[in-house]
Amino acid sequence: MRTARSQAPATHFLGVRLTLEEESLLERFQKDHDLTNRSEAIRALVRAGVEPSTTAVELPATLRNELEEIVEDGYARDLDSALALVVHLGLGELVRTHAERLPSLRERARTAAERRASQRKADREGRGLLRR
Repeated sequence: MRTARSQAPATHFLGVRLTLEEESLLERFQKDHDLTNRSEAIRALVRAGVEPSTTAVELPATLRNELEEIVEDGYARDLDSALALVVHLGLGELVRTHAERLPSLRERARTAAERRASQRKADREGRGLLRR
């Protein structure tokens, strides 16, 4: 991805020391974005740091409305904190499900499986008795 070069001339020189790992990351960024030199790569990184991200997730309208209601009701100060709150509560519910509800669901599944197995066994025995 080529970036548009600024019309203003570069007037400030910044000498930055990088570790070998950071240097290799910069070179990989330069190659991935098809930039001509390191200076262009650093300029692209600086611009990307202040430009709004285009990789933001679009929320369905119904979820966005729910989040806006949470903000309006005063449970969160903005949409980002409302989303964080909902995720936190959802993860809490997930933990409760795994800790409290899943053991009882497993027990019910085992009981139902045992009941089906005993019914099949009784059915087989009954068919065997009828064939004699």
